[in-house]
Amino acid sequence: MEITLPKKINSPKEAKLDTKQIVVIGANGSGKTRFGAQIEMDNLENTLRISAQKSLKMPGEVSPKSLDRANDEFWYGNSNDNRNWLVTHGKRNGRWQSDFNTSLLNDFDKLMVLLHSEEYEQSLAYKNGSIPKPVTKLDKIKTIWERILPHRKLKMRAGLIETYPSSIPTKVYNSSQMSDGERVIFYLIGEVVCSRANSIIIIDEPELHLHKSISIQLWDAIEEERKDCLFIYLTHDVDFAASRIKADKIWIKSYEDNDAWDYEILDKTYEIPDLLYLEILGSRKPVLFFEGKNESLDKKILESILPN
Repeated sequence: MEITLPKKINSPKEAKLDTKQIVVIGANGSGKTRFGAQIEMDNLENTLRISAQKSLKMPGEVSPKSLDRANDEFWYGNSNDNRNWLVTHGKRNGRWQSDFNTSLLNDFDKLMVLLHSEEYEQSLAYKNGSIPKPVTKLDKIKTIWERILPHRKLKMRAGLIETYPSSIPTKVYNSSQMSDGERVIFYLIGEVVCSRANSIIIIDEPELHLHKSISIQLWDAIEEERKDCLFIYLTHDVDFAASRIKADKIWIKSYEDNDAWDYEILDKTYEIPDLLYLEILGSRKPVLFFEGKNESLDKKILESILPN
């Protein structure tokens, strides 16, 4: 999928990439979140962005509504009969509460309403004989969630979801009582599964609340489920960035005025190992390479000349 990147400082040409994965890496405060927000603002109708600042409060029970309205409220944050207003202003005023960059994303309830509305509509269509037995969005989430967390199972009921340990099927509890990690795994899978076809999916700090081994496994599974989408990860986590082997990597150095960034698209053939290279790029400390060993005179002299 071809995407035009945000404005690069001191560059008259638009930077474009034709890719399926992008990792944007940089130090804290370098402008990664604004970079992702700008991509969303330039591609409002086919971009789903999941911010680092998000509410993980999962509703214990929801009621389904019309599927069209549930889809609008999930995508835009609200619903409006004026489609033109919804397309041009809906996300800013609804999903992002007038602030694309720093607003707390609070849409777990809208995600759950959409999932149960789609489940209900598909079940009715199957009951009426108009479609074969469906694989719903909830079915897809359940499959991936249980693969990532094999010690837990999900049980679907009308308007709610329950959880139980794999070894104790009778110990059932409402999924709103899951741990933070279990809830965020459900949320992230659900957000991506519910995204539009062929969309751009931007994830700010994809590793947040997750152990590194689970984070990598989770995003591998999600990418496999949504092969039609372009994934853009905004991170300062070196291990996660290095795990996206096929991704194009962008080093964000700083955010400048007039919605322009100082950034560099990294050469995939660069000879320094990815893990070391990304660690250097993600740090604000000055780095000096020297040829020699720890016990050599070079090191002692350089440490004296450059005490920082």
